[in-house]
Amino acid sequence: MPKYYVESGWVRMILDATNAERAAVKVCQRCRERQAAIYADARPGTFRDAEAVDWQLANEIRVNEIGFGGMDNETFDTFEIAAIGSDYNFAPRYSESGTA
Repeated sequence: MPKYYVESGWVRMILDATNAERAAVKVCQRCRERQAAIYADARPGTFRDAEAVDWQLANEIRVNEIGFGGMDNETFDTFEIAAIGSDYNFAPRYSESGTA
């Protein structure tokens, strides 16, 4: 399985996935899980919001097989990736020819 470098906002992860889109979905799911764990912690006096920001994605998720900050990134819309990861498909999927 290929290794992908995924970055968005403060988040940077290196992981294995079958393709770039699946790598973006995995990062989105991990960030959601981590934020849920942070907010589930009921200790008083903790700065949950500041800690959760470290796991907040930007509007785009950039995926590259070479390294962080490369010029040949595949870029995905975070909302669409979150929808795919939640088994919802709000946007139509198009083939490379541009037809559904």
